[in-house]
Amino acid sequence: MTMFVDVRIYSLPPGALPGYVARYAKEGFPVQQKHGFNCLGYYTTEVGVLNRSIHLWAWDSVAEREEKRAAMGKDPAWQAYIGGNKDALVAQENKILVSAPFYPMKNTNPGPIGVVDFRTYHVKHGRLPEFVKLYQEEGMAIQNGHLGHNIGWFTSHIGMQNQVLHLWAYPSVEERAKRRAAMVADPAWQAYGKKSSALLTSMENALIVPAGFTQPKG
Repeated sequence: MTMFVDVRIYSLPPGALPGYVARYAKEGFPVQQKHGFNCLGYYTTEVGVLNRSIHLWAWDSVAEREEKRAAMGKDPAWQAYIGGNKDALVAQENKILVSAPFYPMKNTNPGPIGVVDFRTYHVKHGRLPEFVKLYQEEGMAIQNGHLGHNIGWFTSHIGMQNQVLHLWAYPSVEERAKRRAAMVADPAWQAYGKKSSALLTSMENALIVPAGFTQPKG
């Protein structure tokens, strides 16, 4: 079943993020839970563009998202929370993605999540289906064998197009470096990489850490 994922990135002034997240955990998140919001993960940036909260929400359909967000918007508790947030954010952005046909993957290295690699790939126009197919057939088994804890693999639906977002969880930054080094040294991954890189225009990533009030899903 296809999952629709609302990826939301909020930017805050320097120094404001801890207080914002603490207030959200106490006043905002419980209201969203009451209205049936399914949080896949709530994070803050550790490496990359700083002073950001990144959160992902899963829906069965775009219509379900709209219906539940509309109901929440009428809730006095949510209105009070939002009212207290005036001028708190520098910027907000979101996009809606859909799950890849092979997601969720069978994780080979499950364990505690200390850091998540949040990776966005920009695919050449018209080549996204080809990229997904190539990854599923030639890249997925190799990458999952080395990294082993995927918690998201999504493609564009609404918003900026021709994107792939995938998230890999690790116990620590050091373990991430160790697993990725082994993968990069694998001749099979190198062969796949030559094919897949030809389909991309750019790649970016950030290291994000889970907020303490909810555990990542995936």
